[in-house]
Amino acid sequence: MSDTCLYEVENRVATITLNRPHKFNAFNLESYQATTDALRRADADADVGCIVLTGAGRGFCSGDDVEELMGGDGLASLGDAKFEIPGPTMRKSATPIIAAVNGAAVGYGFELALMADIRLASTTAKFSQMFIRRGLIAGADSFRVLTQLCGPAGAAELLLTGDVVDASKALALGVVLRLTPPEDLVPEAQALAGRIAVNPPLAVQRTRLALQFARSGRNDELETLARDALAELMRTSDHKESVAAFLEKREPNYSGS
Repeated sequence: MSDTCLYEVENRVATITLNRPHKFNAFNLESYQATTDALRRADADADVGCIVLTGAGRGFCSGDDVEELMGGDGLASLGDAKFEIPGPTMRKSATPIIAAVNGAAVGYGFELALMADIRLASTTAKFSQMFIRRGLIAGADSFRVLTQLCGPAGAAELLLTGDVVDASKALALGVVLRLTPPEDLVPEAQALAGRIAVNPPLAVQRTRLALQFARSGRNDELETLARDALAELMRTSDHKESVAAFLEKREPNYSGS
């Protein structure tokens, strides 16, 4: 795997670290693909129950590496480049994702955090939907998720101004779940991921899918999924194991079946 993205697994938690700290983890073609590959690898691993996404150094992700992707002949060659961006993989992931926003989350970096199920942030984090300041528009995920989190007016403020907001305002707007001191951020995110990863895998996967349907307003599909998933999960070995462990007053041993 490219060193532009670091990958490690411990206690059923995969930690994926964007690793271009000299550029505040701005994406170039290599890191776009490396991050997409890492997310896909984690989701395919039966020994991973939750993913933590964070950044190295003082930034979470400052969006595109404008100098490399847009400067010189970069823009001309960009359309011919073969690479994937992480967003579609994050949306399709059956494995829950926690964004540990350790610094600036700007442009696509902000959008990347919004595609996670849960966002924790350092007290030094900053957020900006700066697309409009470049004469561009944010992706659909930003409009959908920010409107749900912040309400129409809060989303409009972020998307129409491109203002940089600090961690405290992001918390007040509902963008992040809670703030932590910088040194505690990743350990706290990993601890939360661990509390998710110990649960029966099939139930975790169906719950993440149901949350996605709920966030997208797909209410009819949500009703069908919840009904069918409950019937399916009640027949699983892990459900039976959870009941047996409760009755026998011991820790359960889930198999993912």
